[in-house]
Amino acid sequence: MKIMNTMRTFAIAAVAAAPLLSTPVYSQTQKQDTFEHSIPASGSSKFNALVGAPSAKITIAGVERNAVIVVDLSKNVLYKYDKDGHPETAYLVASGKKSSPTDEGVRIVTHIESYPYKTAYGTKRKRNPKAYGPKIVCLNKIDPKTGVQSNTGEFIHGNNDPSSIGKYASLGCIRMDNDVIKKLSQEVKRGDIVIIQK
Repeated sequence: MKIMNTMRTFAIAAVAAAPLLSTPVYSQTQKQDTFEHSIPASGSSKFNALVGAPSAKITIAGVERNAVIVVDLSKNVLYKYDKDGHPETAYLVASGKKSSPTDEGVRIVTHIESYPYKTAYGTKRKRNPKAYGPKIVCLNKIDPKTGVQSNTGEFIHGNNDPSSIGKYASLGCIRMDNDVIKKLSQEVKRGDIVIIQK
């Protein structure tokens, strides 16, 4: 399906092979008027991608900021934004299943961890590191009214079950394709804002 936009055109890269997403589900590659995307699960359905991406704007402790990532739980899509709050890429993800849903809210990136997670003593990722893939983006919850961080949150991480991508399948974390999390972990940094919403 192609959608024309008089303001600008974006070329959306289709995923080459299902179910692995070694490339973005959608990516703004040039300024044109075309949106195109093949959903990897079916290989035939298509839909409009970055048009209608959620806003990256958030006010934290009275200061307006742009989130670097917005996760739309209703679609299981993670959107990556530039520093000005414009959507650049979007990826299918897995989020929390019904018995362990992913919490909505604002998060802050605290740090990035790398496989095999040798310093994560006594944790699930130390005992079963392959389940977390090659990289983990560690998030803490943040109160947007006060800017105060909690010491709890979720991870955005890789996985050992590619078939879970696009589904409600995790224990609350956001799972991505392993190639994609390696790329994403290079594009975010400590202090970046993440919004998780429906």
